[in-house]
Amino acid sequence: MGATSAQGWYLFMFIVGFTLGPAGLFALGWPIALIGFAILAAGLVGFRSIKEPAPEVALRMDNKPAPSVARTGAH
Repeated sequence: MGATSAQGWYLFMFIVGFTLGPAGLFALGWPIALIGFAILAAGLVGFRSIKEPAPEVALRMDNKPAPSVARTGAH
């Protein structure tokens, strides 16, 4: 199954944020770290927003018992 354009952009945002966040903490300064972590959070929120809804079959709450298997005494 292929990815959509939105999934690709949110993955790109996640990777950029994941790179800038730690790089800002250790080398580039805290403003870059804050920008990186904000981009990282936006990527994660974006992934949650494009999540496909559950299929209708899974949403129904039919708690029907499983069919029983009758056993016979003959082996």
